Amino acid sequence: MASCAQGEVLLLTVGTGNKDRLRETLLEPLSKSIRQGTWRRVVLLPSQSTQQNADVLKEEIQDVPLEVRPLPEQGNEDDADACFAHFDKVITEVRAAGVSEDKILIDFTRGTKAMSAALVLAAVRHNLPRLRYIVSSNQRDERGLVVPGEELVSEIHTTTMLVRKRLDDALRLFQHGDFAATLLILPDPENPFSQAWPKEIIGFVRQIRPLAEYYGAWDRLDYQTANRVQLPEAPSLPSEWMRFIPTKMMREWVRKLAHPLPDANQTKAKHLRRLLCELLANGERRIRDRQYEDAVLRAYRVLELIGQARLFEYNLDSGSLPPEHDAVKMLQQELIKKKRKPINIGEDGNYQAGREAVARLLRILGDPFGDRLLAMENEAILKPKTRNLSILVHGFQALSMQDDGDIRDLYKRLENLILDDGGFHSELGLQIARSLDFSV
Repeated sequence: MASCAQGEVLLLTVGTGNKDRLRETLLEPLSKSIRQGTWRRVVLLPSQSTQQNADVLKEEIQDVPLEVRPLPEQGNEDDADACFAHFDKVITEVRAAGVSEDKILIDFTRGTKAMSAALVLAAVRHNLPRLRYIVSSNQRDERGLVVPGEELVSEIHTTTMLVRKRLDDALRLFQHGDFAATLLILPDPENPFSQAWPKEIIGFVRQIRPLAEYYGAWDRLDYQTANRVQLPEAPSLPSEWMRFIPTKMMREWVRKLAHPLPDANQTKAKHLRRLLCELLANGERRIRDRQYEDAVLRAYRVLELIGQARLFEYNLDSGSLPPEHDAVKMLQQELIKKKRKPINIGEDGNYQAGREAVARLLRILGDPFGDRLLAMENEAILKPKTRNLSILVHGFQALSMQDDGDIRDLYKRLENLILDDGGFHSELGLQIARSLDFSV
């Protein structure tokens, strides 16, 4: 076996060995492991009762920087949890000194079963890629015992197991919508760190990463980026991942959302109704993740978009209302009469109406949504005074909720508005938009 790179750290458990043949059964095998490699530091991990064996080894090996870190209490050697806590602490200290996980090697050969198991688990917890153990050779004496000095030093590579653990972690993150985190723990297969991975797993990662990029962009409302992602054409993934392959309807939905806003007002209304479904479903995911500030902003925007979509059906744009339009004239007169703020005149000479003014204009037009949208002014969460106190608007403190019952009720009422406005098309749109939540 090739010798270890300069500057590595070796940790070894120290057991009792055969008391009558201590040197042959313990000291020499441990010394053999230590001599196989070039170390900046060797840490012996004995129990309280075997510390003297470690001290003997330290005394005999003077040319290697060797230290002894015994288990803290008598009897710990039979307590796997106590062993793990100690070994984990030692490895943490080694890493804190600037040693990367690929420069740490453990030898779990000697010691109790609890000590060996605990050291292996601690190594896995720190993503150490290699484990070492001493195996018996075929050289045995007349009693069938291994001939002293004929033991072999062998190593286990944990790469496959650790990468599969990463895949398990990525699956849990993916299910909860943490797509950016999925990309972090499954690095680009072209990254040198990934080159030691099994080819099969690299193949999986090459297909999983585009899925995370696609859904991540979709979830953050960046439909143009999502639409540009090259998805796997003929995916071959483990069965638990196949449910994340986007359907034809999902891809078509994102493709339409990626289109710029159309020119014709009636066509704009159709596009806005897609956005309504998207924002409602996106806000529901924010509630799921307890991101209440973001959920409130999305609710407010949904209410605003419903009014804008309804107004587009009358070939009117809330951002550019013609002053000569009879309904617009009536709206301005109503606002002045009730001593409310008149609608503003834009740079093009047309009026620009906010959410409440749009609702009043719809009422003047005889649209049933005018009164329904005005009634939503009484929603405590959406009242300007409450909304403006949001840290994301004008306030200095985040929205705090003991439970999310009120905001879920608000979202249910918004859903009813969306469905009453868009009918079957909005019902289907909500179904597709909600399919991005894989936690259900």
